Amino acid sequence: MKKKYVVASALALAMSVGLVTSPKAEASSSAKYYFKQYKTVRKYKHGIKAIFAYKLPQLKGNSAAIKEINKSLRKNYTAELKHKKELFEFVKWYSKHVGIHETYDDIVKPRATYNKNGVISFRYDQDLNIGGSGTYFIGSWTYSLKTGKKLTVFDVAEGDKSSVCAQLYYGAVDLGADDEYLRTTHASKMNYTLKGGKVYVYPRTFSAYNRKYFTIPSRYK
Repeated sequence: MKKKYVVASALALAMSVGLVTSPKAEASSSAKYYFKQYKTVRKYKHGIKAIFAYKLPQLKGNSAAIKEINKSLRKNYTAELKHKKELFEFVKWYSKHVGIHETYDDIVKPRATYNKNGVISFRYDQDLNIGGSGTYFIGSWTYSLKTGKKLTVFDVAEGDKSSVCAQLYYGAVDLGADDEYLRTTHASKMNYTLKGGKVYVYPRTFSAYNRKYFTIPSRYK
């Protein structure tokens, strides 16, 4: 009788441990994150102004995967500093030689669109206006929370590589993607985000305001 009691107690303990630890395992499939805000505003003669603003997402945690993701995200920010330099150099020149009231900017605003099942996906909207008519651009970053590696559309879309390629090509053509984009951009480099069980793909079109997208089925619901 005593032996049965010990076994039953052990089983109850194992079940209780399982109940305690399961939320931790579930929590590891998503990530907590925050944003670092960088902003520089410079004013010049004739009311001319230049604005650089960048929200840098950073994940919380000390795992190797989290560190690798944060390093990649910081690298994206560092690359954008080139545009920041170009922005202020252009506006400084403009204020001296043209002198018409204008505001020029480079503003990057990301937000998470998917954060579960071991994957986190960010979409970012970029308003880039350094002379000319300016450009509105949608970009993306999607990572595996398990490995820290950046994921391509082939890693997340349903179907084999050839069927996904076909969907990407015809989807981009239907939206009016320009010839150069279709010729030079490999499918694995297309910007996409995950949301609501779908892959949202953002090809570059002739429009300066590239808000167009199409969707294909996702492996991640």
